[in-house]
Amino acid sequence: MTTMSAPASRPGPAGKGPGRPRSERAHQAILRATLELLLEQGFAEMSVEGVATRAGVGKATIYRRWPSKADLVAEAVGRLSHKALDPVDTGSVRDDLVDLGRQVFHTKEAGEVTTIMLKLMSERARHPDLQAAFMRRVVEPRRRVVTEVLERGVTRGELRSDVDVDLLTDVLSGVISYRVMVGAGQHALQPDTLERVIDMILEGVAARPAGRSGRRRARSPQTRSP
Repeated sequence: MTTMSAPASRPGPAGKGPGRPRSERAHQAILRATLELLLEQGFAEMSVEGVATRAGVGKATIYRRWPSKADLVAEAVGRLSHKALDPVDTGSVRDDLVDLGRQVFHTKEAGEVTTIMLKLMSERARHPDLQAAFMRRVVEPRRRVVTEVLERGVTRGELRSDVDVDLLTDVLSGVISYRVMVGAGQHALQPDTLERVIDMILEGVAARPAGRSGRRRARSPQTRSP
């Protein structure tokens, strides 16, 4: 009786990880192409196909990473200006805010960021999906950094306990954003005046010694004699 040996088993394919690793080079090329086309064409005119062609990748490669053009643009802008708001905790709310402000003005890409922000102002008003993605990926992460600084200031007793942290975040961000957006000239916020601006804003919300009110009473209008 002839015995048939079992066929030699072939080695199976090498085990793969939890997913195909993304190419960082391709990722950066896509974000770079997105910013270039955003500046050249604007959000409405640029397309995912155009980004793919400029970056040298397939359209499917982009959609695997970003579900929409709005998300792609928001992340590209967010990546470009990310260094401006690295978290900081010096132990002083004032010093933290000064540090954050200096990061904004010392970012080498600040000029390009400003140009893109100006372009996106009208685009965000016309495209709700871009506005939602921009808020989620760009605005909210930056607000959290500032809000955390202010909340620590309240906890440490540097700021009044009744301060509206969200409103104060708007005030601080608004002043700096306005000065950056209007550009150079007498309206530009110079680095050496940054501390004065922060001091002026914090003066109104600083914790007061016990027994002193942090708010001024409105003066009653004087009645003139007839």
